[in-house]
Amino acid sequence: MPQYELMYLLSSAVADTEVPAITQAVLKSIEDFGGENVLETQLGKKKLAYPIKKTRNGFYVVVNFNMDSQKINTLDAKIRSMNSSVIRYLIANQEEHLERDKKDKIAQSQIVRRIPTTTPDSALKDAPVRKEPAAPAPFFEINQEELDKKIEAALSEDLTK
Repeated sequence: MPQYELMYLLSSAVADTEVPAITQAVLKSIEDFGGENVLETQLGKKKLAYPIKKTRNGFYVVVNFNMDSQKINTLDAKIRSMNSSVIRYLIANQEEHLERDKKDKIAQSQIVRRIPTTTPDSALKDAPVRKEPAAPAPFFEINQEELDKKIEAALSEDLTK
């Protein structure tokens, strides 16, 4: 039988005293559909990355179990219709994940990695020398005499023409 992992999230509207009853109902559903080797881990209340159904915090629970793959869809439907306190859930096939992980490791081992051939001393010699930035050049040169002449010309100009 394939191994599955169910992770579900309970709303913060659920009281802490109600959490064990809801988790027991989920575990009972898994066992009713033929789940074996059921292992539950309660991760506790955590802040969500974004609000879900006007909820900012949620109670996380992870359940690992073995079940016939033909009954997973019925378990999924049962959890979906079970309770409004379960705001998100995900059932993942662990065996598919492990197979994919093995394939990824094989593919990664076949990748040829290029290692630089320079030694640290020669790498320092080849490194560009960092120069300190020069003081910024002024936008314009101020010539006080020319500036005074331009101001006088502007002030003496007749604007009524």
